[in-house]
Order: sequence, then C-alpha cells, then structure tokens
Amino acid sequence: MDLKYGKGSIRFEPPPGMMGVVKPRTAEVRPVGVLLKESFSSQVGQTGLSRALRMNKPGDVVIIVSDITRKISNYEAILSFLVAELVDAGVDEKNINFVVALGTHRRHTDSESRQLYGRLHDEFDFIEHDCHRDLVTIGQTSTGLAVSINQRVQEADFVIATGRVGFHYLAGYSGGRKSILPGVAAYETIRSNHSKLVRNGVFVGKREGNIIAEEMAEAGRLLTVDFLLNVVETPDRETARIFCGHHEHAFEEAVDYLIMARGSRIPELADCAIVSAGGYPGDRDFYHAHKAMNLAMLCLNPHGSIILAGECADGFGNEKFMELMLNNKLDELIHYPEEKIEVGGHRAYLTAKILKDHRVYVCADLDSAILKRMKFTPIQNIQQGIDAVVRENGSDLKTLVVPDGGAVLPLFNGRKKVVLATGG
Repeated sequence: MDLKYGKGSIRFEPPPGMMGVVKPRTAEVRPVGVLLKESFSSQVGQTGLSRALRMNKPGDVVIIVSDITRKISNYEAILSFLVAELVDAGVDEKNINFVVALGTHRRHTDSESRQLYGRLHDEFDFIEHDCHRDLVTIGQTSTGLAVSINQRVQEADFVIATGRVGFHYLAGYSGGRKSILPGVAAYETIRSNHSKLVRNGVFVGKREGNIIAEEMAEAGRLLTVDFLLNVVETPDRETARIFCGHHEHAFEEAVDYLIMARGSRIPELADCAIVSAGGYPGDRDFYHAHKAMNLAMLCLNPHGSIILAGECADGFGNEKFMELMLNNKLDELIHYPEEKIEVGGHRAYLTAKILKDHRVYVCADLDSAILKRMKFTPIQNIQQGIDAVVRENGSDLKTLVVPDGGAVLPLFNGRKKVVLATGG
C-alpha cells in the first residue's frame, strides 16, 4: 500500500488486523461558474444580496478575504463574481475595499497577493489587517472576552466575509466566523481566545461546547456581518461547493456539507492509526504535518497509537512550537497557565495533551534526536512502527489507515467521536 510522502510516496505492507481505509467520498467537480450561479440563486437564511444592497444603499462595502496561509482555489474568479454582483446592485466600484484577514500572520509580498487575488489586487484597494493597530472595541462575549477588531471593517456600511470551510483543530471548523476572529481581530483578543485550548471541549470537528468556536461566533454577531460567501473544497483543493447568505446559517450549511462529503464511517475504534499528512504541501514541515494527528485521533481507542508519515522537507517549522516542545515536560505544557499562552506556540499545549495518552511514531526526514526530545518516537519506515505497536499490543492489533489525515472526518456509529482525553 502507498501513502503520500512529500511529492512522492512510501510503500508498506498493511498489517493482518487492518480494518480498512478511512477516506472521503469521491466528489463530482463542476465548473466554478456553475457553482457560483447555483449558490447565489439559493442564498441561505436571507432574502438575497442584491435586494439587501438595494434596500440599504451602503456608501461603502468591505470584503474580508483570506490570506496566503488559507489559500482558496479559484479565488480570483469567485471574488470577481462577487464584485460583479455588487456593481449590478448599484455599488460604485470605488466604494469597494478589500481587507485581508491576516490575524497574527505576516504581511503578503506583492507576488503572493497577485497569486491570490489576480487582477483585483491592481484594480481595488487591499488593506492588510494589523492586529496591533487601527483597532476598535465592539463589545464583550458572554464569556467576558473583549472583542477588538479592525477599525476599517467596523466602520464599513456593509461587510462581506469570505473564506474556506474545513476542519480546524481549535475552532472545530474553519471558515465563517473565523474571518472576524482571528481574521481581523486584535492580538489580545486572538491570544485570549486561542489560549482557551487547554479547556475541555476544544477539538477538531466540535462546535457545541467548544468555547473557542463559541467565542468566535459571538464575535461575528457583535460585528454584524451582512453577507457570507464560503467555499468547501475537495481533498485535492478543487472547488466542490459554494455557500452564501446569512453569516451563520450559510456557514452551518457548509459545515454540514463538509461532514457529509468528508465523513467516513469506521466499523470500530482502532488500536493503531497509520496516517499520512497528505503529501506536499501538507507535510512541508513538521509543524504542519503533525496536525494530521487531530482527525486521526477520532479513529482511536483511548490509548491507541499513531504512526504518522510526512516528509518535512522544510524541517520542523514553527520555532516557538518547537522551543516549547523541547524545553517543557508534557505535564508542564498541559497545565500551563492560560494567561501566559501566546499565539504561535499555542499548538504545543494541544499536542502535549495528545502525547500524554497516545504514543506517536513519526516517519519523517528529520533529526531523530530532536523528535525524541519533543516526546515523539522516530521510525525509519512504516513497518518499523507497525512492529513496535504489535510488540506493545499483541498480534491481534486492530488498525486503520488514513491516507490524508487533514481531509477526512472519521465517524463512529454514525456520529463523531469527540469525547476524548484531548478535549471533552
């Protein structure tokens, strides 16, 4: 059996106790123009964009767009269609601005912006959000989180949020309200929200009872997003569906579709999950590759093992994450005070919770000594990991293979298994 590894693949012999392969359904891919027309003709939860614009006659419109780290396929075509709808409804082009939802990320280079937004970057004003300046406080969530956001966004007469809906290890799902928090929020708002990852209920695929997701949703309500356009892509990054309309209802429909399209039922929980990060760019470095553990965790028994494959040609990646993993014991990370958790290294705390209960074997082109210091178990190939798990659990090992750990949601008995030691 082959697993994606960098820009190639690695082969291994499936163990005798393999129960199956966890992969999403094969989706029909249609032209993006067709998908856009379908979406705008059946907008979710409101009367329609054109009617809202003609009724409200906004003096200016702000479109929040994703940055290079959340790259969207066909983005120029999608945004161009949206602009055409605005103009047809009477909005003057000079009154349309784009705000790039950088969150805490670095600014774009010109080539990155043109790669993402195409000709639109030269024809319209693009404002890159800065989480440290030009901010205004718009209120507090029910949890006491002070929400401060980009002043240009807050002052706009009409706000449109765009993005991609996928699986997210803190928010449950990306897209929707994430355009506001963290997208155009202040650093301290983002830090305080993300630092709650140490609490129970925070996990991939979980919305209800997930305080991070709930705070993000409340931030979207405080701002009052006027229209949402979100896409769902296939695992191969082609546009599968487009959802638009009410900023919460359209997002929920997109999430429901994602679960249907990317969900895969499993017969029972496994003792071991063999997981690929999906090849390049998903395994470009260890920081990105190791996130494939999150969805794979949903396959496992409470103390099951993970065998993770990812080339990591660019090394370990995020330095703050690496520093925290190298210099702290797992219990120290798990019980680290919320008020001291900073954005950038926050991923280390969730990883520590996983490693506390699960042995994770890593097949990667990385320094084995460093992996060991980070509390992972390095292996030279997949078979070496299988042999080690068999020694620990016996030959009747129950195994599942996850060829793309970031693309599929394992479903157990028709429902998501989200009550885990890594988040209640």
